[in-house]
Amino acid sequence: MAAETDKINETLLFVFSYLKEQMIADYIKQGHNITGTLVNSIQAEIIHNVNVTVLEGSFEFYGRFVDTGRKSGTIRVPIEALEEWIKLKGFESDAKKVRGMAFAIQRKIFDVGISTPQSWRGETTKGWMTNVLNENEQRIANDIENGVAKSIEIFITNLITEAQSRFKKAA
Repeated sequence: MAAETDKINETLLFVFSYLKEQMIADYIKQGHNITGTLVNSIQAEIIHNVNVTVLEGSFEFYGRFVDTGRKSGTIRVPIEALEEWIKLKGFESDAKKVRGMAFAIQRKIFDVGISTPQSWRGETTKGWMTNVLNENEQRIANDIENGVAKSIEIFITNLITEAQSRFKKAA
């Protein structure tokens, strides 16, 4: 059973590595990678239960807002995060001005949300994760199907080998 599980794990890690690479490329292309925090937080865990194996991805919480935007009127963006972003972008360095800008940005996001439909370059600035998953849906399905088929092949081969071995011992 270990060889089949190993093959499934190998397949899922292969799929994850490819998707992670594509997501990071889109994220950077969209101009979001200031600190590297989100990129460095992308990881996956393979969870095995009795009847199912799951590849679960995770990343910093704010990544979902970079992917899908943020609705107006929801919980306010933390001031400290906005202050850090303002400094990293080089918009301002004076502490009082940074704080004032952060409150203004926070208020604007609360009032209108963040839809980020277009960047100044005219390219999309959201969907770094969703777009990659949607665009690669068929590839994901094919890779997993091939990995599972190989896993079943290994399982059947091991069953036959074990049965032959037991038959020879009994004879």
